[in-house]
Amino acid sequence: MSKRKVKFKHRLEYILFAVIVMLIKISPLFLIKLNQRLIRYLLIKLSKRHSGIVARNLKIAFPHSTAGEISTLTRAIAHHFSSVFIEIITIFVKKQPEKILGKVEILHPEVLEQALDKKKGVILFSGHLGNWELIPLVLSKRFNQKVNSVAREMNNPLVEKKVKQFREYMGSELIDKRNAIRTILKRLEQNRIVYLLIDHNTIAREGVFVDFFGKPASTVTSVSQLHLKRAIPIIPIFTHYEEEKIILELLEEIDASGTSTGNQEEDTVRLTQKCTSIIEEKIRQYPEQWFWFHNRWKTRPQQEKMLHNEK
Repeated sequence: MSKRKVKFKHRLEYILFAVIVMLIKISPLFLIKLNQRLIRYLLIKLSKRHSGIVARNLKIAFPHSTAGEISTLTRAIAHHFSSVFIEIITIFVKKQPEKILGKVEILHPEVLEQALDKKKGVILFSGHLGNWELIPLVLSKRFNQKVNSVAREMNNPLVEKKVKQFREYMGSELIDKRNAIRTILKRLEQNRIVYLLIDHNTIAREGVFVDFFGKPASTVTSVSQLHLKRAIPIIPIFTHYEEEKIILELLEEIDASGTSTGNQEEDTVRLTQKCTSIIEEKIRQYPEQWFWFHNRWKTRPQQEKMLHNEK
């Protein structure tokens, strides 16, 4: 973790975080359910900023939905993520991952096995759907190797320290984003698994604009660039919940031949769009399980800004 100034706000957030963690650690099952309702209340009522982001995102993604439908979906989102938060903390503080692993069903593990047989390494890409933090845990147990993950530091450095410990416990070998490409290439040369989440906003100079729910979204290109330069296998991977069951699904390896024009820039956009469309399709199947709290469409195309300024 880089040296960053700890603000008063960070300390308050960390105290709240630490209290919730402690409650979960010492609570029997019925109190854990009570904690889940508390977190759901915090998500819906106390964080006006995040509630506003969720409302704007849902309006963009589902413009034809009624106010009642959006309200119902918003409650389902809060329910899902309060449950996921409790699940994550419970795994970490009680150190009983086998209870979660017993709920997991892996679909098409042979897809990853076949890709690893090519000895080029494998890039798995996903979105913030279901419980994406479980993927390294499941794969590290199933394939007996650490999963290399690139993760952006959280805004709160105190919470970030705990999250880093959790991710390492879950089977991730973390890669510093500042030197990510160089490190990723080394790991891939060792025929290892690299896991990337590519559905969050990025600044314009680090991404390309592709269609996401009918609106341009600035999207990271690392998956596309690595494949186009090194022909590294890329595989979509997702988790979602079906009542008490957790489904981890590996989709078939991406065939990028249809995106190849010989123009590196155009091919990068085409392949990034293809990956993003796969993520969108999964979100549409399980909309209550995607992380709508993130300002996905924050970065705007320059031409859109110019048109806005002319009005």
